[in-house]
Amino acid sequence: MPLSARQLPFLVAILIPLITSPVQAIDLNGYRKTNGLKPMSAHETLAALARAHAADMARRGSMDHAGFYNVRAPRGARAENVAYGCADVNCAMQQWINSSPHRANMLRPDLTRYGLGSAVSAAGQRFWALVLGK
Repeated sequence: MPLSARQLPFLVAILIPLITSPVQAIDLNGYRKTNGLKPMSAHETLAALARAHAADMARRGSMDHAGFYNVRAPRGARAENVAYGCADVNCAMQQWINSSPHRANMLRPDLTRYGLGSAVSAAGQRFWALVLGK
């Protein structure tokens, strides 16, 4: 059904904020591309490490980098971002983009692979881990 001339301004007023909003459909590779970098590849080992770390943080109710050097780094992790309280990945990505150290991790040109995981604590808080590697 074609739009009338009266409907078009209304449609534009709704769609433009959705298209330009920084929290809409944020993905790691889209963010890297916007910043002139090559995409990363999803990597199952890094994803398993991210899922395990998110589950561990959720179990303990603590957001941290515990185990990075002795568990994840020996298996290929070179950097990681963690977050909690976000119901979806867009929220977690926006938190990391808004934080200069986390943003720097996502924009490292030497990193080419990633894994993402999340888990919910007994209290209902969602924990996120983004594990990055070469």
